[in-house]
Amino acid sequence: MMFFKKPFDYEKMLLKYIDEDFSLFACSKDAPQRNVLNKFEKRYKIKLPNDFKDYSLSPLGGLSIEVKEDIWPRPKQLEVGPFWSFLYGLEVFGFAADIPEWMDINIQTDAFTKQATNDYIPFMKVIGDADVYCFNKKGRIYRWDHELDIFNKVDKLFIELLEYETAELRSRKDKKIQTLNL
Repeated sequence: MMFFKKPFDYEKMLLKYIDEDFSLFACSKDAPQRNVLNKFEKRYKIKLPNDFKDYSLSPLGGLSIEVKEDIWPRPKQLEVGPFWSFLYGLEVFGFAADIPEWMDINIQTDAFTKQATNDYIPFMKVIGDADVYCFNKKGRIYRWDHELDIFNKVDKLFIELLEYETAELRSRKDKKIQTLNL
């Protein structure tokens, strides 16, 4: 008897945290084929984690989640506030052919490696935070600290990190609504 691994339900996980106050953009029907990921791995001499590959091949691969602007007004230039109050979204870079440049993992990787002169691959960022989540060549997750220019190891799988950051975004949204209603 053969047992097959049941695909992870990314949508179900995200819907635990995402409600009508969020806008979500995903590459959906434009999800890439596995050979696109294989070419990426060869080009950058990296071993992407399996959960990230599975996610990238799903309709939600290449994802942007933002709290709607009428719920969370965008910070104005020179506005002062607690750091969390500038973190209104989350982006996971993707591989789809028609993905916008700001979400294209190839473009983001090229720009990041030129800027930071390193071998890490950026794959996720919190909107409003200059730090970036990256994979090292072995597919382990690190967070790049832009101020110190160092990479700190993150002891989570990709899917755990995605859920964690989505839950944190929901928590910040709820906190923002409370502060606006005071």
